[in-house]
Amino acid sequence: MGNRKPNTASTLAAFIVLCVTSLVLFTVYVKEGDSGPLHTVQLGAAEVLRPVRGLFGFATSPLSAASERVEGVLDASEVKELEEKALEYEEGAAEAARLRQENERLRALLDGEQASFKYSPLAQVVAPVGGQLTRRVVINVGANDGVEPEQPVVVGNRTLVGRTTERVTPNTAEVLLINDQNFAAGVRIVPPLDLEDEPDEDSTPAPDLEGDSHGEGLLRTNWEGYLGVDYVDLSAEAEQGDFVVTSGRAGERELLFPPGLLVGTIESVNSQDISQYKNIVATPAVKIDDLQEVRVILDR
Repeated sequence: MGNRKPNTASTLAAFIVLCVTSLVLFTVYVKEGDSGPLHTVQLGAAEVLRPVRGLFGFATSPLSAASERVEGVLDASEVKELEEKALEYEEGAAEAARLRQENERLRALLDGEQASFKYSPLAQVVAPVGGQLTRRVVINVGANDGVEPEQPVVVGNRTLVGRTTERVTPNTAEVLLINDQNFAAGVRIVPPLDLEDEPDEDSTPAPDLEGDSHGEGLLRTNWEGYLGVDYVDLSAEAEQGDFVVTSGRAGERELLFPPGLLVGTIESVNSQDISQYKNIVATPAVKIDDLQEVRVILDR
């Protein structure tokens, strides 16, 4: 059975009939009132198709919600990526600051070396020792590095922090700190160095080791935990802000610590008529509880 070719004339006639019918219906729809038959048919069709429209909206709503969630996820991932990058930058800055501080400490230790002293290798403080009434630490250098008992332990620019005890092993040594009640050292009190130029705000005054002494005495920590200088004569000129340094000698006798090692500064000076000595409280030049690296003076 062959294919039928479309009849052009009949198709054109059907199109003209549909156009005329549409025009007539549109004219009637415009001229009739809201209660006309065509309006009634339109409302009925709308009611019939309402569930279909609701079903279509319900079917497309998950797609809209999913699209919003995907968009939100993308935004959150971008925010998380930015936060991770910011955290990396902060960690890098903190590490750089830590390395800078460590470099400054090491440079200060090296700058503090004196040509007349022989030092041990740079030592790390590895552990505290003792209880409430003792202030001692263990360092990671020992007999193999030339360390012996009764040797000065320093940091920075000739700053005394303690001495080695009898407990020296091949690779470790115990250090008795200056704020231990069993520590003692002969010291003298010297004024700050007079500078010709005005010092900067950030500069720290230095002790005048060549100037006149403001008194001599014995450095030790009392039972109340205060570091002080005992046996300083009432006539001594010691005052707040003066420096406490090792004396190095007692008459003709050479003491354990070489002269000129900085111990601290005077915090307060009191005099009482019933005592023949001044009551002097000193502050250590460094925070003893924060020690990290030290050196032992092996010889001088």
